[in-house]
Amino acid sequence: MGFGRNPYVAKAQVAEEKARGAPDEPSRIRAWHEAAHEWDRAAERELPGKRRIEYEANAARARESV
Repeated sequence: MGFGRNPYVAKAQVAEEKARGAPDEPSRIRAWHEAAHEWDRAAERELPGKRRIEYEANAARARESV
């Protein structure tokens, strides 16, 4: 992780990968919820603008994937 980078973006991406490869339904749902939560945390760390909007959209997409 580099200086000034948002650590929650990587965590959200890992959670999405976990959700895609989940062996059963409860694990998949839990991973998508975790991904949405991490995207929300990533958005909170950003100033208003393009990235924040993108991260909020990713959180909404993760919630819809459940």
